[in-house]
Amino acid sequence: MNYSDLKPSILARLLEAIALINNPEVSPEIRQLNQEILFREVGTAVYNRVYDMNAFDFEIPHTSGPGIDDRYFGLAKVASDSVSAGNIGLVEYAKNYVDNMIGKAQHDAFNNAVQSGKHPTVVRRIVGETCKWCNARAGTYIDPPSEVFQRHGGCDCSITTSGFKTRNGQLGNYVKPQNRNA
Repeated sequence: MNYSDLKPSILARLLEAIALINNPEVSPEIRQLNQEILFREVGTAVYNRVYDMNAFDFEIPHTSGPGIDDRYFGLAKVASDSVSAGNIGLVEYAKNYVDNMIGKAQHDAFNNAVQSGKHPTVVRRIVGETCKWCNARAGTYIDPPSEVFQRHGGCDCSITTSGFKTRNGQLGNYVKPQNRNA
């Protein structure tokens, strides 16, 4: 499954929440704090869901990834400052953030699967116009370097992981592990 297919619905809701938080009557510090909370929660939710779906495919549902890092702090400042500076590029920043959380979850689940003795595969396909960097990384990998999962601003590559179980590409066929809260 290409988990980037989840991005449009997540992005639409994320942009609505950003706009709601960016009320000009709220102080900049409060706006930024609320944007930090928003990006941390959305990033964590996306990461956990994509990690769990990959772990299910790779037959390692008992594992968990290290989670997200703190790059949402800078994005929260940009989003908060967009009230006075305009939201030039904010949609692209938010899109890249969601893409990076998806890629990080896929990468972490893939590494855990390999460490567990599994041999999942990764297919990176080019969609639309592309750059040399993406072109060099396109292909099918059984033991890929970590850069296969990386994205740059505006990257629209399709990164699909597959393991042993299958959901036939349907998100609805995913079964959440019983021992997970999120």
